[in-house]
Amino acid sequence: MSTATPSTGTTWIRPATEADHGAVTTLLADLSPESAYRRFQASPGPVPPPSVVAALLPRGPDAGAVIAYDGATVVGHGIWRRPAAGAAAEIGLVVADDHQGQGIGSAMAQALLTDLASHEVEQVEVFTTATNDAVAHMVARYAPDATPERDGPTVTYALPTGLASRRARPVRGRARGTGSCRPRRGGSCA
Repeated sequence: MSTATPSTGTTWIRPATEADHGAVTTLLADLSPESAYRRFQASPGPVPPPSVVAALLPRGPDAGAVIAYDGATVVGHGIWRRPAAGAAAEIGLVVADDHQGQGIGSAMAQALLTDLASHEVEQVEVFTTATNDAVAHMVARYAPDATPERDGPTVTYALPTGLASRRARPVRGRARGTGSCRPRRGGSCA
């Protein structure tokens, strides 16, 4: 799933593994308090506990994660998790402060949606603060019909992964979820 981002072409996204523990720890430790709060609705602390980082690197049929690299540096992390049996999963991502606004978050979201669909997940839920404009714009771009469900200072968006439309059209030339994704401008894959 090596994926060049649309703005720079130098940032690559791949599935995260347990070997990324140190790099994800560094990414989280270097976040501004504002970015950490937008991602976690709390601060993971100056150095996130190993148990928090381990939880962000899941394996198995009900969860997955990706990381974005710029050269040798991890600049983004995304995760999805299906909390219980069913068709919906939760998604979360964060991009290093100095790499925000470059399409990395959108490219990671697209990679996560592709992975979700390959695991037969039909719907994703995005939980965020109501003031997180980056997430609001991303959801509006990918799922303009998604209705935000506001609960005080937070909002939850429910949107499809695209699984239903992928089932409706045959794919020739490669198995679903096995190739790389080259995002077009705006973060969607070509």
